[in-house]
Amino acid sequence: MIIAREVRIYLLILLLLAIILKVYFGWIPALIILGVIIPIAYIFRDPVCKVPPAPLAIVSPINGEIIDIEPIDDPWLKRKSIKIRIKMTLWNVHVLRSPIEGKIKNQWTEKCNEPGIQRRYTYWIQTDEQDDIVYSIATGNCAPFVKIMLRLGERTGQGQKSGFLYFNSIIDVLVPDSCRIQLNVGDTVDSGSTVLAEIIHDNNSLLKAS
Repeated sequence: MIIAREVRIYLLILLLLAIILKVYFGWIPALIILGVIIPIAYIFRDPVCKVPPAPLAIVSPINGEIIDIEPIDDPWLKRKSIKIRIKMTLWNVHVLRSPIEGKIKNQWTEKCNEPGIQRRYTYWIQTDEQDDIVYSIATGNCAPFVKIMLRLGERTGQGQKSGFLYFNSIIDVLVPDSCRIQLNVGDTVDSGSTVLAEIIHDNNSLLKAS
């Protein structure tokens, strides 16, 4: 099992502490520390991601469960879109991945008035075909920690590791309303590999993009 590098130093410190406790105080306190290390290592695992061979596919940015799919007015890009909301639990993989290949066109960080949500980190990715995908990371009041490696103007790859969520979060993926949604509410998803939706192009949009 691969452990996310963001927490390896903390696990190493705990392991050294367990060794010291074993030497000076015996097995019981050392086993207590080891009992803490094992669930932490599981929670912060970083498994290999199998990105689907489908460039027009929008993949899930996190592991979790789809709790809502609905048409909305995109508050960031001012367009019609479909929102796919995914909730991550404590035991899901905490690695954040990019839903599609493209360029980071803009980013927003803002406090949030929604119940149980403290702050949102939102990113607009535009593909080479001029398709716009927005995904917004909502952190809770009890676990506001998130590490994001995306930067304005940089390119990101489909399924590429783009951050790390230290505790459970909710992510909204906003896709064009012409997309074909591939899943339903209640389905579980894996970050970087489960296809949420497929971008549909007509001949006119392809000519315009070229």
